[in-house]
Amino acid sequence: MLISDLFRLSFHNLLLHKIRSLLTSLGIIFGVGSVIAMLAISEGAKKQALDQIAEMGIDKIIVFTQKPSLVGESQNTTQSALLTYGLTEQNENHLREFDNISDITTLRHARKVITRGTTRLDLKLVSTTLNFLDETKCQLVEGRWLSPIDMANKSLVCVVGRNVKRKLFRLGKGSLIGQKIPIQGAVFEIVGIIENNIGTQFPDLNSPNDMILIPTTTSNAIFSYCGIDYSGGGRFGDLFHVEYDIMLVKVTDVAYIEHTAERINSYLLKNHKKSKDWGIKVPLELLQQQEHTQNIFTIVMGSIASISLIVGGIGIMNIMLANVYERRKEIGTRRALGAKKNDILRQFLIETIFLTAQGGMIGIVLGISLSKIVTYYAQWPVVFSPWSIILSIMISGIVGVVFGTYPAWKAAQQNPIDALRTE
Repeated sequence: MLISDLFRLSFHNLLLHKIRSLLTSLGIIFGVGSVIAMLAISEGAKKQALDQIAEMGIDKIIVFTQKPSLVGESQNTTQSALLTYGLTEQNENHLREFDNISDITTLRHARKVITRGTTRLDLKLVSTTLNFLDETKCQLVEGRWLSPIDMANKSLVCVVGRNVKRKLFRLGKGSLIGQKIPIQGAVFEIVGIIENNIGTQFPDLNSPNDMILIPTTTSNAIFSYCGIDYSGGGRFGDLFHVEYDIMLVKVTDVAYIEHTAERINSYLLKNHKKSKDWGIKVPLELLQQQEHTQNIFTIVMGSIASISLIVGGIGIMNIMLANVYERRKEIGTRRALGAKKNDILRQFLIETIFLTAQGGMIGIVLGISLSKIVTYYAQWPVVFSPWSIILSIMISGIVGVVFGTYPAWKAAQQNPIDALRTE
């Protein structure tokens, strides 16, 4: 029997039972749809996480101050002793001499209490250098950035993150430019507003959107390096001496960034022998680790979704077996008219592949639609990759062959005489 005749006959038999054929394919439809949706959502989450890390700058090493374990022991006393720890200007000057370091951006938390009325806010007063805006990928949305004249004159000016207006001022349509911010003996004029849309987070300083940024020279002149840190929760706080909280170290050649990070680590170990009062993060390493973790997550999500394809395949096999017994007279008649076992086997196998193929096509549309719905309502990014669609089609075809072979074989083994005798 010609293959074209087998395809035509199989398709005709499926059209005779349209509803049953559709219901039989539901397992494949939902299986393929869930695979497409799961992989798209997983890839979207992966891309978002990797983009956030990449935007931190894969050509940078983040060196930050952290409290050593001994800090805070005197918080319950009536007066805390002066605590000196963390990164210093001497460290910065030494690191600038490294051959693979092209620039260093410094940040220092002034640790001043910022209030609105009697409410203490979680805003940070941070002094920084002129290259902060470029190195952190922040955008200037209004006004201007800090200038060399501000640095030279130690001007009482500041640039604020986008959340400052909501937290510090009454909401309204007026501009913040020119507004004054009094902070413990000093009054700063707002000259610009920035925003960070890539989710940048600095150790202990959090997002630039919650920062009030002032020139480093101004901070040194007004606040010096000493202050009171209330973060420990003590009654009087810790008297501290911290010169830098963050150093964004930009490297010349990314290929040697790990070697440069090791050199910085070795230098700080020798220079800070009393305690581990610093830490290092390399966004490139975080990027590689996150990518590996997300790949594992994608495989797990895809495997879980593929289970529904197997369940759908079992459902198709069950229906096709029932179909074989229902059509025994048809099988017996065809055998009596000269059809061979292979013709019967091919016919039922083609019918099963038809069912899984149509289920796969509908499932792809369903999976894309589900992903779009998730994006619309949950604001989660999704990424469709050609390989996930190809994989789903291949799996649905394999399911058709694997789970359709046994019913087709059972149909081919029917005795024509016994089949014709059935009621």
